[in-house]
Amino acid sequence: MIIIDRYDPRSDKEALKEIFQDFIEHKSYFFSHWQKFEEELNKRTLSLQYRNSMVVAKEDGKIVGFGTYTLFRDYLGNDRVLIHQILTKKEDSFKKGIEEMIIREMQLYIKRTLKIDKVYFICPDDDGALRSIFLKVGINKSKYYWYEHEI
Repeated sequence: MIIIDRYDPRSDKEALKEIFQDFIEHKSYFFSHWQKFEEELNKRTLSLQYRNSMVVAKEDGKIVGFGTYTLFRDYLGNDRVLIHQILTKKEDSFKKGIEEMIIREMQLYIKRTLKIDKVYFICPDDDGALRSIFLKVGINKSKYYWYEHEI
């Protein structure tokens, strides 16, 4: 059974490092290094605004997924939330619904806690697996370059 929990840097960091490295190699749209990612994790852990933005999916106590979002204010003064690509290992994400569960959990938190009704996603048109998850969750392509979903 998969459960969604908040990220705990004391107990989850090493398992997340393993997922991060597999994710960068097989699934990420962007390249990064563990040191850069770890630095951002540490900043978010210390930030009251972002501490609860990081969630993990656990199966039998083992971390199998990680998700986070970024809150920002655009140049017009509008608050926006970008949910980032969900980190999973290639073999763990197949037909388990990990990405879907993490997206739903973050959307619920964003709506209830941040009181924001729209979230944004970035997804290349050639990523059929992620677009399939988006369709399952009810996320539609906007008329712009990003994906968005009313929650």
